[in-house]
Amino acid sequence: MHIARQTPRELVVVAGTRWVSAICAAAALITLYIVITRHEPKGYLFLPAFFLLFAFIVDLRKTFTFDATRRIVRWKGRKVFKAESGEIPFDDISDIRTEASSASSQSGGREVPIYRLTIITARATIPMDYSYSGHEDRYSTLRAQILDFIKPA
Repeated sequence: MHIARQTPRELVVVAGTRWVSAICAAAALITLYIVITRHEPKGYLFLPAFFLLFAFIVDLRKTFTFDATRRIVRWKGRKVFKAESGEIPFDDISDIRTEASSASSQSGGREVPIYRLTIITARATIPMDYSYSGHEDRYSTLRAQILDFIKPA
């Protein structure tokens, strides 16, 4: 999650896994090239197809546009076969918080804390990312910048 653009009137925050998708798409192209140049049987097309499918599945993205002129935040999200969007007036936002959850670690099976930013309103909690991060402090600066933008001192 990062700030893609910031002006006095607008703040755009983007979160996504497009870089993982790009790596998988590149792997699909490389393996397809190898299969074609070596004249391998058609059964070997499974690997490039698998990489391409995985690239499609992990291409997740959420964009939040904070508009200071209209005093609203417009957001849109995209997952496989699902798109979502909405608008929230700045006055309805009570806080931007770091949401904590837990996941099982691969070594030892113990629980590991994971985090993501969320917009808190009286009616709903809107996650600002589809994925979680392992570092709580990663979001503290971004959270402060968003709060300063929507609720200046």
